[in-house]
Amino acid sequence: MILADFLLPTFTGTAYQLSMLLERMILNPHVAAKVQQEIDSVVGRGRLPTLDDRCQMPYTEATLREELRIDTLVPSGVAHVALENTTLRGYNIPKDTVLMIALDAIHHQEDVWGDPNNFRPERFLDVGGLSLAKDRSIPFGAGKRLCAGETFARNSMFLMFSALMQNFNIKVRPGDPLPDVTKRLTGVVISSEPIWLKFEPR
Repeated sequence: MILADFLLPTFTGTAYQLSMLLERMILNPHVAAKVQQEIDSVVGRGRLPTLDDRCQMPYTEATLREELRIDTLVPSGVAHVALENTTLRGYNIPKDTVLMIALDAIHHQEDVWGDPNNFRPERFLDVGGLSLAKDRSIPFGAGKRLCAGETFARNSMFLMFSALMQNFNIKVRPGDPLPDVTKRLTGVVISSEPIWLKFEPR
C-alpha cells in the first residue's frame, strides 16, 4: 500500500505537469529551441539523455523548474496543523489550527519573481549556470510533509522531457488554436484542458 501511495500520485502528477510543460514549449518556441540546442550539444542524437547528463544541462533543468513554479500542480499544498499557539505576522494562530499553504500564491509573488506570469527559465540561471540560490519555489511543499516522490518526479520529468525534445518538435495539430494557459482545470491539482499535439520527428 505504501508503494501505491508513493507511485500513483507521482505518475499522474508527472503526466499532468509534462502536458502543461509541452503547452509552454508550443507557446515559447525560443525556449524550446534553447532546450533542443543544449540537448544536441550535450547528448547528441546517438543515444537518449540520462540522469548523468542532467548536471551538464542547466537550461533544461531551469525550464523544468520554471514549469513547476508557474503551473503549480497542487496549488494549495497539503494541510498542516499548528503544534502550539503561535503568532505569525501579527495573526494569532491557536494550537491545532489547520493551515493550508498557498503554493501557487508563493510562486506568483511579484516582489519575489518580478514577472511571475511570464515563462522565463533564465530566472533560475546565473553566469555559472543553474543557481539553486535563485530557486525560491517549493512545488513539492516543504518541511516534514514534503512530497516523498519529489526526487522520483524530478528525475522522471527530466528523462521524459529531454527525450521528447531531443527527438521531436512539438506543435499543435494543424488547424487547432494555440493552447490557452489561462484555462487550466483546477481542483486539488491543476491540469491542462484536453489538446491534440503533433510530434514532428527532428
